[in-house]
Amino acid sequence: MILIMKYLNITKKIIPGLLLIVGLLSSCTKDYKKINTNPNNPVVVPAIDVFTNAEQTSISRQLGGWIQHTYLGVWCQQWCKVQYIDEDRYMPRDMSGEFQASYINELKNLTIVIAKGTAEKNDALVAAAKVLRAWSFMYVTDVWGDIPYSQALQGFSITGTLTPAYDTQASIYADLLVQLEDANTALGATTSTNFGAGDLIFGGDPIAWRKFANSLKLRLLNRAAGTPWTFTYNMVAPQEPVTTTPGAAALSDADAQIAAILADPATYPIFESNDDNVKLIFPGLPYRNDIFNALYTRTDQAISETMVNWLKARTDPRIYIYGQPTPNSVATPPLDYVGFQNGRGITSAPFPAVSLLGTKIAYNEKAPLYVLCLDEVEFIKAEYYKRVGNDAAAKTAYEAGIAASMERWGLIDGGNAFPSWGKTSITTSTVGIPVDYTAYLANPLVAWGGTDSHKFQLICEQRWAGMYGQGVQAYCEVRRTGFPERIFEYKLEGAYYPNLGLPIRLQYALSEDTYNTNNVAAARTAQNIESINEGMFSTNGITSQLWWNTRKNPIPTQTDVH
Repeated sequence: MILIMKYLNITKKIIPGLLLIVGLLSSCTKDYKKINTNPNNPVVVPAIDVFTNAEQTSISRQLGGWIQHTYLGVWCQQWCKVQYIDEDRYMPRDMSGEFQASYINELKNLTIVIAKGTAEKNDALVAAAKVLRAWSFMYVTDVWGDIPYSQALQGFSITGTLTPAYDTQASIYADLLVQLEDANTALGATTSTNFGAGDLIFGGDPIAWRKFANSLKLRLLNRAAGTPWTFTYNMVAPQEPVTTTPGAAALSDADAQIAAILADPATYPIFESNDDNVKLIFPGLPYRNDIFNALYTRTDQAISETMVNWLKARTDPRIYIYGQPTPNSVATPPLDYVGFQNGRGITSAPFPAVSLLGTKIAYNEKAPLYVLCLDEVEFIKAEYYKRVGNDAAAKTAYEAGIAASMERWGLIDGGNAFPSWGKTSITTSTVGIPVDYTAYLANPLVAWGGTDSHKFQLICEQRWAGMYGQGVQAYCEVRRTGFPERIFEYKLEGAYYPNLGLPIRLQYALSEDTYNTNNVAAARTAQNIESINEGMFSTNGITSQLWWNTRKNPIPTQTDVH
């Protein structure tokens, strides 16, 4: 009996406890999903929030990341490497990360935005996403050539392919033009509808995005419109001068399409002032300019000798923005600007004697990154008018492009330029240098005149100078036009591939050889990409160039050492 009583007492204590545990377990199961959902890491978000990420990621990649300051910003000889200068010598690397990055980040996210925006009936946001997607795809195809396009980004579907075929660059350009046309039409129908403050570029303004769509369309069309003039390069002795033939239009009706845009500004509004420029503005810590983030604790980049010498020869006030005076000249005035030669055979530059990148370019955490600007649009117009024989309109657009570039960098006609220097503590000169547009345009190396081919060269070199810091675009234009001349008249002292000149493309990702073997092999064959030299060169200067690059650039054999 005593044992039974003890058992009953214990049972009375255990059962309520068990019931409490069962109740708690039931409650936990009921709220399991809620408890295990992180509110700071949502899996379902509005389309505009995904769009914000795509803007930041794509712009930072092209204009503030590795492809700009280590590769193409130096290959176009605007910048140079002054430490770890292997890439400045065209040293190859596995490009898997860079090739894949746009697909697995911004292009994936823009695909999501277009799907979600369509479901939300946010037509303006969908159109803006198409414009940004066209800009991103243009980067990938202009650097590599044929790329996965029509079969890309199918991982969202259970039936989608994971080994996409490579589309030709011609077909990609054709579809990008269609996408931009669709975006222009959609944005024209929603001009009064702001699609969201999550748009970091234009704050959801469809009118601004419409101008971006059509101005980007001009860039695409002009790149495929050919270079119909002969040029002679004065190669360094003992080489003989090299004359190249005109480059035919890759897209036969490119100029007709440009004409349709310029003739109808109501249907095709484009940039009219620097207020229309496409740029990403940074508020400061923790959201800082990507170039600042890369360089404020390092000294890897400086302004190139090619750029400094070009600016000095023209008494160009942009030199005070693009570079800093050398530390030696700051310590012992007068101030002087000295660029470092690209691709030297030495390991590092003599820093006190070399000009670093300008403080407004690399040492301002709030400095904007420029995507597409008025000055480029004006130079595109100038080149188009020159091709179709309208010299007066070409001159007007050429000079407007120069003025737009000066103004964008704060160099106002009749004002002053103020040199500045330093990395962490910026010092600005109290003595200004006058800015005079009339005097600048009268400089013999700037003044509009001479043959049509010379005028084309003027346009091309001013565009190259104006898009300082836009290395991807500058590299494309240098390959297409053959200017500045110096890039093609000399080979680099430390070149990893002697006697081949400027690479015509980046090598394909090694990951594609592993996981998409047949398709990348077919793409190489279709483009006549050479199996030697990582496929980055054409040993005869023309066979395996990109679709729009229809003229032969000279291949120098003499070394550039000053």
